[in-house]
Amino acid sequence: MLTFLQPSQMENDQIYMLSLRPFYQRLNIIINAIEKTGEVSVDVLTTLKESLNNQVFLTSIYSPGLNYFAIDLTTYVSNGLSYKLDESELINKLMASENIQKFISYFILPCAKNGIEIKTVILSTSEGVIEFPGLNYVINTPEKSTYHLISTYENKITINIGTEIVAEIPINNTNSPYFGNADFSIEKNSLKTIDDISLTFSDPLISKCLTNNFKNLNVRKSNENNLLSNIEFTMNDHLYYKSCLELIAEIWPEYYKEITSHIKLIAIMDTDAFGGFTANLLPDAIFLSHHPNDFLWVTENIVHECAHSRLEQLFVIDPIVLNEHTEKFNSPWREDLRPMKGVYHGVFAFTRIAMWLERLYKVYPVASISERLELVLQQLEQGIAVISQSAKLSPIGEHIFNEIRIIVDKNKKLEETT
Repeated sequence: MLTFLQPSQMENDQIYMLSLRPFYQRLNIIINAIEKTGEVSVDVLTTLKESLNNQVFLTSIYSPGLNYFAIDLTTYVSNGLSYKLDESELINKLMASENIQKFISYFILPCAKNGIEIKTVILSTSEGVIEFPGLNYVINTPEKSTYHLISTYENKITINIGTEIVAEIPINNTNSPYFGNADFSIEKNSLKTIDDISLTFSDPLISKCLTNNFKNLNVRKSNENNLLSNIEFTMNDHLYYKSCLELIAEIWPEYYKEITSHIKLIAIMDTDAFGGFTANLLPDAIFLSHHPNDFLWVTENIVHECAHSRLEQLFVIDPIVLNEHTEKFNSPWREDLRPMKGVYHGVFAFTRIAMWLERLYKVYPVASISERLELVLQQLEQGIAVISQSAKLSPIGEHIFNEIRIIVDKNKKLEETT
């Protein structure tokens, strides 16, 4: 039976691939517009377009920052509605603020990871720094605001001045960077990633998205401490969040695989304005407030927010909830009334929490986990009642809701026997 609540097996995840379709289309629109500017070699652009037809490459390049950048480049917002730019307007936007170079920079690391060879130029900052989205290195150069020739090969990136290779950066952890020029140096940000998941958002486009869309985020606007900034990571912080992910891998390995395959960013935020949230403009990203003294709370929130991320993939390909957004309903998890999509999201995410707690209790049968599961099941009963009474759902929405009821009923029976 087709199931949406169980974690993705990833080998043939058609939901995920279908959810990438709008992203794929925007990238092709942008590449076609760049070709008309004459700013980038036709050979490079042809290679990039051909590479996007490869599912492995497409999932490799998909990132919260690039997704938002592609939306920002190809659309404009007026009176709360989004409209598509025509090609001439897109070209004007691309020619401003080094946007072409920024866009191409997102392809550097995925090309190297997938053995795709391209040569392009990247501008160093006014401080002489070169950064590629997703790469855990910051390259310091002697030339400020200068273009450098960048080449990608399998598992490495080179920086040239003329024909001279001045730096060679490996993208695996087995080799050290090579410098043919003593004026170049490198800094590695090893504390800011776990495997391929970033723990901070150094990408300024993510900050721009959060700032521009703050009123739409699921955070407490009245809280004075609502600045959306990363914590300053220590070794202890890195080990702490690594341990949270390792617990998920131990208890629910299938879910861990979905997380590490889908999620590119788990941003640990220095704020108490929220527990966690996702944003549909930043897919494959979750944002968590820093709670260094509540290990199980943090781990549960990772499970919870990743569930929201998975459901958003489904919303890209199907409406699921047909109620008007202006209709508001009670939610067991919020004091304010919520649109039905919000109630449905809550029920989906907390059903996965019930599945998590059931598994956790089997391995660590302590009272606090059982009590937490009991509370979650009570809240789910309330949420299910709201959906049953008032929701208008698509066929897929009904299918998922039936799955939810089956899983909640199963967990209630387990609770009654323990």
